[in-house]
Amino acid sequence: MNSNKNPLDSIIFISIPENLASISEEIKLDTGILLPVEIPADIPPADWQMENLNWEMIISGMLKILTYNVSHEHSQYYRDFILRVKPQIIQELTQSAIFKSQSQDFELSEEIFKALIGLQPRELRHKLNLAILFENQATSLSARKKVTEACHMNDLAEELYAQLIEQGDDLADIYFNAAWFFYSKHDLLKTSELMTSYLHYGTDEVKIIEAKKLIEEADSLKNQDNQYSEAFMLISKDQNEAGLIIIDDFLKENNSVWNAWFLKGWALRKLERYKDALQAFEQAIMINPTEVEVLNEISICYLELKNYEEAQNRLMKAFELDPENIKVISNMGILALKQNRSDEALGFFHTVLELEPKDPIATEYINYLKKAD
Repeated sequence: MNSNKNPLDSIIFISIPENLASISEEIKLDTGILLPVEIPADIPPADWQMENLNWEMIISGMLKILTYNVSHEHSQYYRDFILRVKPQIIQELTQSAIFKSQSQDFELSEEIFKALIGLQPRELRHKLNLAILFENQATSLSARKKVTEACHMNDLAEELYAQLIEQGDDLADIYFNAAWFFYSKHDLLKTSELMTSYLHYGTDEVKIIEAKKLIEEADSLKNQDNQYSEAFMLISKDQNEAGLIIIDDFLKENNSVWNAWFLKGWALRKLERYKDALQAFEQAIMINPTEVEVLNEISICYLELKNYEEAQNRLMKAFELDPENIKVISNMGILALKQNRSDEALGFFHTVLELEPKDPIATEYINYLKKAD
């Protein structure tokens, strides 16, 4: 969908004659209410013919109204009609939205979740799914170095979570997901408070175990936050030796905090102590097995140690978790180059530029490979 185009431009309203008002013995249309019809995008409204009408076009039109004009005077009528005609539509749309999100088709996924919210305004699960979608989109944009866009999506997620938290008692998963969101923003107090609320209202045994672990970690980090923050600041400024002293001291009391092991590994990798860095990163990945940034850092260490088989294994796992992460794809290109697979390397770097046209690393390697030819 063209984001600059009004999505309701393809909607026309029609009246149904009495002789066509009965869908079944149980369902009959109110002929006094105009029905929205979504016509094909390539057909101007003035050229559309009534003979081409089908029920799917009417249902699609109603969904569009519920998505983009939820205050329409006949919104409740459209809701009732859709749910009676297609009683399975909630499940179908939810599955479709989740699939689109997993396929990185965020725009269509967002539209479907908003349609679900329009259909069931009081169903909190749809709004929670939309907040999670905004988070996933922010992560994808951040990996592609689109910082401004990523911040915008994070802001949307935070705004939605702020609204949802007020109703968390009615859906405990709101507390659970919001806690992880605020943990990613290093808001440790809010993380602990939200997970404590989940323990009070939640019933999922696996999530309860996870919640207890996160509370313990957040409280531990909260108590030592100044120490951790100081180490992070030093290492970010390439004062790696000084940062290592502080993070090692922090780890003596907090050895289950994966972020701290990652920070130690990052400092050691920058000091070119690749074997030591690997040990730290492996500790981090044991605690958090699906963290793409850790897998990527491990692959860098293996690249530097010329263990290309292990580098590829870690990169492939990272790629499976986040197929649009330009850091991972760039390193796949560097690995291919080190293995004298120049054509494959070029393909990886071109893929990076498709995702992020101004990426300097991919541009530099492409220019290098062209000169080498």
